[in-house]
Amino acid sequence: VANIQLDGMEEKEILIELDRRKVAASGLNIYQLAQDLGGDNFTMSSGTVLEGANKLALRSIARYDSVDALRQRMVGPSVRLGDIATIRYEEEEKDYRARAMSEPAFALVVMKEGDANATEVCRKLVAQVERMKSDPRLSGFESIVLFNQGAVIEESLATMLQSGMIGGIIAGMVLFLFLRRFRMTLIVSLSIPLSLLIGLTVMFFAGETLNFLTLLGLMLCVGLLVDNSVVVAENIFRLHRGGADRRDACIHGAGEVALAITMSTLTTIVVFLPVSLVEGPGQFFLTRLAIPVCVSLAASLLVALVFIPLCVYLTLPAAAAARTAAEPGRGTVLFLRFHERLNGIMRRIYDGVFGRLNRNYNRMLAFFLARRLDLVISLLVVFVITAALPMKEVKVVESQDEEAGGFSLYVEMPPGSTLEEAETWFLGAEQTIEGMQEELGLEGWFLSHDEEGGELHGWFDNPHSVKITAREATERVKEELHVIPGMEVFTGQESETEDENSIATYPVMLYGEDIDILEETAQNLEKMFLQIDGVLGLQRRSDPPPNELGLVVDRELAQRYQVNPQVVAGVVGYALRGADLPKYYDDGKEIPVRIRFQEEDRENLSNLENFMVPTQTGGAMPLSAVTDATFLPARNRIFRLDKRALRRITLELEDGTEEETTARLASLSSRIDLPEGVTLGANVTRISFNDDVGAMFFAALLSVVFIYLLMGFLFESFILPLSIILTIPLSIIGVYWMHFAAGKDLDMLGIVGIVLLIGVVVNNGIVLIDYVNRLRAGGMSRTEALAQATDRRFRPIMMTAITTIGGMIPLALAGSGGGDDGLSYTSFSMTLIGGMTTATLLTLLVVPVFYTFFDDAREVLAETMKRSLGKGVRLKSDPVFVDCHPQQAAKVALPETD
Repeated sequence: VANIQLDGMEEKEILIELDRRKVAASGLNIYQLAQDLGGDNFTMSSGTVLEGANKLALRSIARYDSVDALRQRMVGPSVRLGDIATIRYEEEEKDYRARAMSEPAFALVVMKEGDANATEVCRKLVAQVERMKSDPRLSGFESIVLFNQGAVIEESLATMLQSGMIGGIIAGMVLFLFLRRFRMTLIVSLSIPLSLLIGLTVMFFAGETLNFLTLLGLMLCVGLLVDNSVVVAENIFRLHRGGADRRDACIHGAGEVALAITMSTLTTIVVFLPVSLVEGPGQFFLTRLAIPVCVSLAASLLVALVFIPLCVYLTLPAAAAARTAAEPGRGTVLFLRFHERLNGIMRRIYDGVFGRLNRNYNRMLAFFLARRLDLVISLLVVFVITAALPMKEVKVVESQDEEAGGFSLYVEMPPGSTLEEAETWFLGAEQTIEGMQEELGLEGWFLSHDEEGGELHGWFDNPHSVKITAREATERVKEELHVIPGMEVFTGQESETEDENSIATYPVMLYGEDIDILEETAQNLEKMFLQIDGVLGLQRRSDPPPNELGLVVDRELAQRYQVNPQVVAGVVGYALRGADLPKYYDDGKEIPVRIRFQEEDRENLSNLENFMVPTQTGGAMPLSAVTDATFLPARNRIFRLDKRALRRITLELEDGTEEETTARLASLSSRIDLPEGVTLGANVTRISFNDDVGAMFFAALLSVVFIYLLMGFLFESFILPLSIILTIPLSIIGVYWMHFAAGKDLDMLGIVGIVLLIGVVVNNGIVLIDYVNRLRAGGMSRTEALAQATDRRFRPIMMTAITTIGGMIPLALAGSGGGDDGLSYTSFSMTLIGGMTTATLLTLLVVPVFYTFFDDAREVLAETMKRSLGKGVRLKSDPVFVDCHPQQAAKVALPETD
């Protein structure tokens, strides 16, 4: 624990209240008394002395041993402090009130050290609070935890782990549906825990912790870790079914796809390379996701190339001659029968869904290969039409608007209200909330206030099962409150740079040089904006200006009467606010000591003006003789941007009319005639956020470039990878459609998901095109190679895609897991689900067709190069241009030069 802030605590103190008349009659003043008493109660080190052979530390002590000794302290000739003051040991006067559950309360805000673990600290705090309940000194007290960051973190992590386990189960079921073998499903599924174990081991030695983002990276890997294993296992089985023995099938099956799955894994890892070029939250998210994702995927590659072939070798049946004829046991027979029946059910499901889909896909691909231009035109039309609607409706936001677990209201009392008046109103508001407890489903409520205003908070008994939303509850309470003239009740609180809640708002930023003109303009605009339909009201400013009275020292008079302006400030401060004197020590406890005038001597302006101020000649002058009291415009803070003053107006908008109201406000803002030097500008927070979003999309663009270079290395061509790159923009359409269908906006974590999506969606295309090139290198025509490759890769492509999508579905449905205080990973999950869905469907159709376009372009380029070469060299035969692979030889006729 680093710090504890106490609000509303009633601590006892020794209060010295001076009688102004008695002080003046004694020829004294509060400034001199405070100075004298402040230096009269101390203990200090005074060096060392020798006592014989011993060296002793010397301490000078001048302390009061009792309150009565303080009363008997002489402050003037024949004048004791008790003669001119009342000295009491009592609870200090508070200018702040707090109540919880209709009882007086005080709040503790506990803050942890920077390197401390939040969940561990919160657990210890909760345990300590429980132990304190048995303390007899706290008999009758009740503690309520309003916010527990550790509980929020634990709930969110538990939700994420639960989603991960469900996602793993879904991935296993998908694998069994396609593989229809318990052993093979188990072998491929084991790649998930093995890869995660390796990733966690590396994270441990790298000093990483399990937090929201590292766990999110691991949950993402649940669906991705089986991709490489599925491709390897499927290729091994294909070769084994083709007649190869199990040893050759395992060796060649893994070897044929080794380079392809290595490159597909690297395309996912390479998206993290631009992280050093990104700033803001995007860099933070990518950095935390990098280690778990990259290490786990690298481990999955190792598992796929080493562990999977070995396990498949051990499980595949040996040659018929080597099999033994041992009689199986009864348990084995029953299991085999059950497996056979289940296999039959799964086969019928697969044939009825994916088998039919595969056959229809083959016919569709043949149709479009014969009519390639029709597909291009159709894609362009669909791309333009389908992209327009979701991209218009889905906004890019900083965070998701998660439903809050209660309501909050902020109140400003009428100017000039006293603490007692504010307390009376808030007690009435508390009774109103208590009467609505059953209607709103409230578990509890808390309020705090001073004389200028305060806050009302209520939280639901079960936020996930209430029938009324937080916003509806807020409006219901606001309707029932008795608002007195001059009072303002707000449903949100603003700061100059960010909103504290998720209610729909419209910020207006005013910039200017003259602060007074800026404030006057803002007040006029507020009245104008409130007349617009759809505007509910203003959000409460976090720093409402107080009522302020300025005492202006007349320097000429002060110099004439030899009055020090600093002494004037000290007299007023000591008289009204009081002066803290050195603490009084009693039985090991420190007790605060404060001196000030009694209440009747400081309650109004006329008393203030009669305060006596000492002069440098030893006399005294009334405060009114050297000062003028003037009411001043008060400001707690002044915000500036680019050396210009900033004033923010935040309007609350009616739910469901945000777009229309925003358009009306924007139209009005463009027609406002502002004073000279005052301008309307963009939201400061929005500018910074837009910069962060721009940086993330730049990182996404760099990721595309890196992936393109990797594929160029794999295919030994920089033309063919373009057919795979096309799946990236098409997958982005799926991202927006997914968010549009779910009614969600795209947040920063969702944009991070787009960066990761770029590295994931190209994987199936890489494996497909690599296999096409292999078939063509073996002498097969392009059309036959495309037809055979797409048919054989249909199952592994569908398997890898559905396992990844299935792994993300539970996470998308879980929300944040920590209520409105937790980090929402909904947008991240929906980004991968929507992008992978469209990318998978389009990979099997768009990539083969566009492969033929780019292959034709490559042949045209080769013919052009041939003609260019033919002008300057003499050839033995026509040059031959073929697709080359590192594991295969290709004979090329070389030109014979002179």
